[in-house]
Amino acid sequence: KMPPYFSSFRYDKNNFKLYKKIFSHMFYSLFLVKSPLKKKKKIEKYYNNTELDIPKKNVKYFIENIITYPGKAIDIGCGAGNETVYLIKNGWNVISIDKENVEERISKRLNTEELNRFKFQKQNFEDMVLEKSDLIVANYSLPFCDSQQIEKVWKKIIDSIRPNGYFVGNFFGINDSWNIEKSKITFLTKSQVEDLFEKFDIIKFNEVEKDGITGLGKMKHWHIFNVIARIKK
Repeated sequence: KMPPYFSSFRYDKNNFKLYKKIFSHMFYSLFLVKSPLKKKKKIEKYYNNTELDIPKKNVKYFIENIITYPGKAIDIGCGAGNETVYLIKNGWNVISIDKENVEERISKRLNTEELNRFKFQKQNFEDMVLEKSDLIVANYSLPFCDSQQIEKVWKKIIDSIRPNGYFVGNFFGINDSWNIEKSKITFLTKSQVEDLFEKFDIIKFNEVEKDGITGLGKMKHWHIFNVIARIKK
């Protein structure tokens, strides 16, 4: 026997387009649209998976090999805060910026003295305001800036770095497997990355292509340019 909610359904060619539109909308709503709750769970899973990661190699290299007095650093797209915590424990004052509120995640990993050198700001790329700083860290964050906004964001970064200050971060290359049609992620060629650093002296530059796991546990092909540079001004 047909369920009651279908028993009254009769095919009517005059209403077929209406039925098609209704069922299409139901399918889209149920299966294709990411609900805020699903999105939040995905973000939380990413933070949980990456919270205990060691600091990125470029930041460790900077601390271990670049002779500079600890000053003020800004960690753009700080995520779970691994680079933030590492810098603070090495004497730096750090402003951590992320579009999600991760302040508590980071604070719990710092002692009382270290908390005095930590500040969190919830900001998006589009309207991000940067204080003057001696170091900008931007690992796995700038590529997620809309390609239409990256030029404006990069200018903010340059303007915020004090004379002889540093940038440590990375960019996605065009061979990255996330580089698909209509993607809003920013992908750059090697020459495009180099052009960004016209006002810098490049200390370390390396290009990496490899298959690896994302923070959500999925396999992908990575194409990354890692850069450590000091501003000339």
